[in-house]
Amino acid sequence: MTSPVQQSTPTGHFLAQAGPTHPGLVAILGACFIAVGQLFVQIPAQLVGVDTASSRGTVLLLASFVPVWVLLWAWLRLAEHRPLRRIGLDGRRTDLLIGLGIAFAILAVDAVVMAASGQVRFHWGGSGVTGIAVIIAILVLFAIQGSAEEAVLRGFVMQGVCARWGVWAGLLIQAVVFAVLHGSNPGAGPVALGNVAAFGIMLGLLVLWRGNLWAAMGFHAVWNWAQGMVLGYDVSGLSFGHSVLSQTTSPSASAVVTGGAFGAEGSVITLVALILAIIALGWAWRRSPGASGH
Repeated sequence: MTSPVQQSTPTGHFLAQAGPTHPGLVAILGACFIAVGQLFVQIPAQLVGVDTASSRGTVLLLASFVPVWVLLWAWLRLAEHRPLRRIGLDGRRTDLLIGLGIAFAILAVDAVVMAASGQVRFHWGGSGVTGIAVIIAILVLFAIQGSAEEAVLRGFVMQGVCARWGVWAGLLIQAVVFAVLHGSNPGAGPVALGNVAAFGIMLGLLVLWRGNLWAAMGFHAVWNWAQGMVLGYDVSGLSFGHSVLSQTTSPSASAVVTGGAFGAEGSVITLVALILAIIALGWAWRRSPGASGH
């Protein structure tokens, strides 16, 4: 059991809105919402012959998170009888800027360290006006995808587990589910999956600190978009074909440093940055009002 929470604090307010579903079932449902929701788009795409490994298939993958939102909404509405906003969508939307700042800071560290160490060289991608317009437009799809994962994992799953089994159980379980869901992605290895779990911990602390999902949603959308569409990395092993910058990897480059086929999320540089972010966010959360009671 968790300690009594102060509902007037950001964390307390977030946890006090948890639904009645058993925490174990919450974790299972969260994974199913994401895995099954994507099938509503991916199966028809495969039936009509769309290559899921192509850029078009990757774009459809992002669009497949729309059904994920629908499944989550349906469960909350029909099974738990609570509105969608109760999972952490009723906070200050200006917290989006916090997430954007953290995402750009970690990506800047990745790009600068990789370039300075000679692992990667960045070049202009050669995109014309139409290409740049497409790159900007895809930000909408990344917002749908990133916010869906945050709503399910850091909202529905973490909230439900934290409220009944305690904050540390909630942080750990949602991070493990997050990593498992990325386990079949191209290039997924121990460092990459460890990084994905670390992203889950960092984003979970961000949600607990702010008491809502907006900062985490801002981070997730911009991290994926800027990583793939601006800097030219693969995103969790997925390629989009077009980006503002392209990369040339040094013949002597180490996949552990560059992230290899998984992209920057598979790099030890990212892991170090994530550890520092986790420490900073953990400190900020523990210093927030009422945090010691969780």
